[in-house]
Amino acid sequence: MQGKLPRPVTMKDVAAAAQVSSATVSRVLSGKSTVDPEMAKRVHEAVEATGYVPNFMGMALRRQVTNTWAIIVSNIENPFFTRLVASMEEAAEYLGYSVMLCNTNEQVDRENRYINAVIQRRMSGVAIAAASAVRTDLTPLTRAGIPVVLIDRLVQGYDGDSVVVDNALIGRLAAEHFAAQGYRRFGCVAGPRHVSSMAHRLEGFRTALRERGIDLPNAMVSQTDLRGDSGEFSVANMLNQPDAPDAIFSGYGVTTAGAYRAIKGRGLSMPRDIGLVGTDDEAWMTLVQPSVTVIRQPVEQIGIAAAQLLNARSAHPDSPSQHLVLQPTLVERESSRGFANHRTA
Repeated sequence: MQGKLPRPVTMKDVAAAAQVSSATVSRVLSGKSTVDPEMAKRVHEAVEATGYVPNFMGMALRRQVTNTWAIIVSNIENPFFTRLVASMEEAAEYLGYSVMLCNTNEQVDRENRYINAVIQRRMSGVAIAAASAVRTDLTPLTRAGIPVVLIDRLVQGYDGDSVVVDNALIGRLAAEHFAAQGYRRFGCVAGPRHVSSMAHRLEGFRTALRERGIDLPNAMVSQTDLRGDSGEFSVANMLNQPDAPDAIFSGYGVTTAGAYRAIKGRGLSMPRDIGLVGTDDEAWMTLVQPSVTVIRQPVEQIGIAAAQLLNARSAHPDSPSQHLVLQPTLVERESSRGFANHRTA
């Protein structure tokens, strides 16, 4: 004969062990900051002593929202987004949230389906790298009262929370570095016009060159999609031009790999024949010869900041929007270093 199953530990058991009310236990476990610290400590100790497992689904149903965030990114195969998601997921877990990953593959229609799923599942927040600065529509989320934070990319007309890198500075750093090395003719793999980060990087690059009296011809700007083979095709076309560039700036990590292949495939030597500066510091860039100069973004900090913004927005829905702009850094390596020395050798 089988024995009876042990009775599950309830919130009332925890309350009795901690000598507080069940309402206090609920406030502590839901992360409310209004509970006296000593009382909260007793609750946590009672949870551990009794082995109580909180029923987060039940809590979510009572609050009409789940303890889940959606992270909507444009291309999870891009190492930049892989690292960003990993960083935000870790921060979310620390704050008591789980994460659902959504990959739009740069498609607005697919993005809209994920947004609808977020609303239907009553998720408690969304971090989104928008597929388009113009066509992405966040109105359904804001109407549903779901906190939103933009990551990496901005959306026209949306003034809610955001955390991005100074993308204009990314382009400026690349231009200033090339100019200091003595390069004279430039090309840029800029990415699509409708992606805000790509547009701002191109503008920063172009402005910094213009300040030095250098023109960036439209024929040497490729505003293509964000795939490695597109970067390779774009740079190969530039190198076929009569006045081919002696320096290439790639505004995206994936297209940097394509640019590198195109240059090596032509048999050109970096930095002697041509310089290359990419964006995002990926592992392969230090494993190849020559190693690749990059503009490094603070990827992990973006993920952590996005989690903190969502958490703060949930606690204070009517507080002013926060717009965080993080700083990139230049990492100088062999693909662009010392060009002036080669010219005078």
